[in-house]
Amino acid sequence: MNRLRNFVSQRIASVPPSGIRRFFDIAATMESVISLGIGEPDFTTPEPIVQAGIEALKRGETHYTSNSGLMEL
Repeated sequence: MNRLRNFVSQRIASVPPSGIRRFFDIAATMESVISLGIGEPDFTTPEPIVQAGIEALKRGETHYTSNSGLMEL
């Protein structure tokens, strides 16, 4: 830790952790909670979803959808 202090300014080192960081830490201790806090689940993507993504890429579905979403959904 002392070596790290040589690279981090005192002002930065004194900034308290954010409230959201505390929230993530609390959620990590709970059972049956799927964290989407950073937009990413804490489990491996199931294989059928991986394959569906690959097939969508092959079909050229590589752009953002309309902000109103997809009609079929």
